[in-house]
Amino acid sequence: MDWCAAMVKRMLKHPDFLLFILAATSLVCLGRGLSPSSGEWNEGAAEAVAAEPPEKPAGKRVKVPAPGEPVRFLMFNVQNYFVPEDARRSTYRINYKSREKKEAVADLIASRKPDVVGLIEMGGTEALNDLAVRLEKRGLSYQERFVLERPGEERALAVLSRLPLARNDSKANYPLYGERNRCMLRGILDVTVKAEDGRLFRIVGVHLKSKVSDDQAAADSLRRREADTLARYLHQAQRERPGLPMLVFGDFNDTPSSPAVQTVARGVNGKSAMTRLSPEDGSGAGWTLYYRNEDTYSAFDHIFINKTLSSRVKGRPLSGVVETEPKNSPSDHRALWCELK
Repeated sequence: MDWCAAMVKRMLKHPDFLLFILAATSLVCLGRGLSPSSGEWNEGAAEAVAAEPPEKPAGKRVKVPAPGEPVRFLMFNVQNYFVPEDARRSTYRINYKSREKKEAVADLIASRKPDVVGLIEMGGTEALNDLAVRLEKRGLSYQERFVLERPGEERALAVLSRLPLARNDSKANYPLYGERNRCMLRGILDVTVKAEDGRLFRIVGVHLKSKVSDDQAAADSLRRREADTLARYLHQAQRERPGLPMLVFGDFNDTPSSPAVQTVARGVNGKSAMTRLSPEDGSGAGWTLYYRNEDTYSAFDHIFINKTLSSRVKGRPLSGVVETEPKNSPSDHRALWCELK
């Protein structure tokens, strides 16, 4: 009792000490999911705490050799490159890619002779091997092949590389930020390639929710949540391996000024901001998607680079859009490329 009386006298004499005790009590309650006023369980507070995991400490800075000969990267949404040999992952009706379309995809990629190819809307392992064999007939050998598959989703992300894969941190089932039961629809492809001179490049690929939906508002909301999840993933990835050149590619199903794309560009609290490239074709056009049903052209495919890579290429790397005629193209998307150093 003497101790309690002393505490009361101290709090009355020092108001700042009283405020400290009240603040500490509130923090303890929130951490336990309790209401500071009633002591009852507050489910919302508990979820808020669970959605804000403590940030992992920054890792040791990665040492990468000085910029050397350019490494050419190409990304391409190949529009449902499905083959019968792949096992089905869903009950959705699909159409297999015709031989003519598959040959045209290989011709387009071979025209740029990329060192690393990021692919969107691949079927599976057999589809990726099918494309690799066609490219080999055109003089391009990609010994490193990886496809990221998710149960219930036919469209997959994939990578072909003539450079060795030094690491593979891809996540097939990556939870949406702040949620327990929903994941990124196509996961997050995340590989690190190593050039002959020892340079490392971290390549991250995504395919966000399409605008085509019976519930447009729900689709837009999901796409923004995926973008927010990606931004946080990139932030943590760069903290864990600071100094590593990083490139992010993907079909964002949204334009450069959209909330989803801008979320990734800004990064988390501006600490992990990414530079979005603005590749163009020979006529200065930057559209990447032709939507036949509405006869519209949009820039839905994007490439971002982190600050490390931007400094190595002194601003923005050489980049471009592979020109194709919409009506004769093997895909409704156009391919983008850039040179890394």
